[in-house]
Amino acid sequence: MKTRTLRWTAGWALALAVAFAAFGPERSAVADQHGKVMEERSKLMKGMGGAMRTLKGFVEGRNSAEEASQAAAAIAAAAPKIADAFPPGTGMGADPKSESRDLIWEKWDDFTAAAALLGDKAAALETALASGDAGAAGAAFGDLGKNGCGGCHSVFREKR
Repeated sequence: MKTRTLRWTAGWALALAVAFAAFGPERSAVADQHGKVMEERSKLMKGMGGAMRTLKGFVEGRNSAEEASQAAAAIAAAAPKIADAFPPGTGMGADPKSESRDLIWEKWDDFTAAAALLGDKAAALETALASGDAGAAGAAFGDLGKNGCGGCHSVFREKR
């Protein structure tokens, strides 16, 4: 009886070891890829956040028009990268650290349209800054924040 139990236990232990060996590296690779996606997404979003702080500094008189123009250009250049930063399976349902609502993938066309609108609003701000009209630049900055950044954050993001 002891021999049979020992064989049975050893058999299951071997089966588990084989399963972990077969699926462990794959799960590890998926986890690594997920981590890289989240890191790149965070870098992209924080970069745009920094650009918005620079723009706010310009509106408040602390930063130059040149700095503001570079910040608006950075947001316009980052906007087309947003969709690639949100592959399926990287939202709140998959990662408790994520602030990305799963609604992104349910309404993908709306999400990508909002990202494109962000780029358009940033380009409009660049134009306003180039005109030298402080009032137009201030209005374009407000529009970028409310309808550009806010177009995604108000719908597709849930602050944790």
